[in-house]
Amino acid sequence: MAPLLAVVAWLLWFVASCDIVQPPYRETPTQGPDTAQVTVLLEDYTGFRCGNCPEANERAEELRQLYGGRLIVMSVHAGFFARPTAPPYTYDFRNPVAEELDRFFGISRAGNPNGMVNRLGYPNNHILGKHAWASAVAAALQRSAPLHLTLQAVMDTTARTVQISVAIRYVEPGTPDHSLALYVVEDSVVQYQLDYRRTPPDVPNYVHRFVLRDGVRGAWGEQLHPTGAPAGTELQRQYTYRFPEQADWNPRRCSIIAVVHRYGTTYEIVQAAIAPLRLQ
Repeated sequence: MAPLLAVVAWLLWFVASCDIVQPPYRETPTQGPDTAQVTVLLEDYTGFRCGNCPEANERAEELRQLYGGRLIVMSVHAGFFARPTAPPYTYDFRNPVAEELDRFFGISRAGNPNGMVNRLGYPNNHILGKHAWASAVAAALQRSAPLHLTLQAVMDTTARTVQISVAIRYVEPGTPDHSLALYVVEDSVVQYQLDYRRTPPDVPNYVHRFVLRDGVRGAWGEQLHPTGAPAGTELQRQYTYRFPEQADWNPRRCSIIAVVHRYGTTYEIVQAAIAPLRLQ
């Protein structure tokens, strides 16, 4: 009996010494997998002499308002309908970066208005009419992003220079074709626009949204990692950009768009971000 009594005594001591957990019960949260939410770029290829383009511009803005910060819109003025002519269409929205992108992707050659959503579908199915943008954006937002992308842009208004800081953190392995491109855009540029829905069709005070003005490193940018960054890799990039001497852009309405895209292969944009200029 002595051994049995000893066991019982030990059990009574053990139970008494244990903490009593009362409801409600709480579990310690576990760290989930690192994921990156994708931000999508809609490129609207347009021209101020394109009478059907304002309807497409409005559709792009509706989608931008619908999705908030997850959708970035960039208006690319290039091709025949962007060429200045006799008054009142004398302003020139064109620039070498816009023209290069338009030539490469063949957008205005297919007819405006047209656009691309994250440049998906290249080389055969990337050109989308305005009625296809909504479904394409919704589908692109369901895709995973391999990386986090953040940026800041600070402008010295006296020197007219912009200091751009880009931070990238890979949550999935990258590939050697990942390149970083940076675009300068200006919002709310008031200029003429042809609009076939109006009478007369020449609109003198049309508000042009998120106009592509230039590229910080040209149209395509630069490679991020020669062999493809492993998951967990963090990259920092610093750039200095100077506004052209004759540029009539309003810095208060300018932003920098950053995209990581698969240069030289599919040209797909895998992540995008936008930052307004912070003026000093």
